[in-house]
Amino acid sequence: MADDLQKLLTYIVDRPLMQNESREAELDATAVRDVRQEIEGIATDRHKDAERLAPYFARGLRLAAAANGPLTIDDTDPMGNSIADAFARYLVAPNLATSQSTPLSDSHYRYSFEVNWNLLREMAGRAGVDLDAALAAG
Repeated sequence: MADDLQKLLTYIVDRPLMQNESREAELDATAVRDVRQEIEGIATDRHKDAERLAPYFARGLRLAAAANGPLTIDDTDPMGNSIADAFARYLVAPNLATSQSTPLSDSHYRYSFEVNWNLLREMAGRAGVDLDAALAAG
């Protein structure tokens, strides 16, 4: 089932995130740019980032589900920093979660993420993923 969370992440990258990127690239298009090639390059970069952050996305979702409320993490350690990065990119950006931050010392922050579980379950269903089963499998 860990693959199901990867499948959900890929769906998020391909659907809401890349659809927005594609729309922006097309709006900014000029006669001298190859928009399709630019969009393919952006998609490749987004997929590489998602692959790198997938374990942190999954870990963060499991922690958020166990928290039964907002997930609070600090970016002072690599795990917390990577979870915050994954959540900001793949949950907050497509409006599947909200976040608040509180400054700590030395340019570090404490983040509180509130996952919109209803919307995430709907998106997971469209991706062919049983979110609750995937979370329990970890």
